Amino acid sequence: MDWREVEGEVVALDRISSTYLAINAAGAVLWPALVRGTGEDELVALLLAEFAVDEVRARADVEAFLSMLAQRDLLEQ
Repeated sequence: MDWREVEGEVVALDRISSTYLAINAAGAVLWPALVRGTGEDELVALLLAEFAVDEVRARADVEAFLSMLAQRDLLEQ
């Protein structure tokens, strides 16, 4: 997986399937942290620090993001 941050968003290339994934601003905050191995609670804290959302919303967004990545087989277990 190759990726770059472009204008506040992340663009990732899955070289196996030759598909691009564009990730919004919230995902752009989470992606580099995931690359470093950051856990779910820390990801929630990142969203809370960066955006005007409550913890319930931040946790739901993190769970949705991780679920989407897992469905695309983009998370290492």
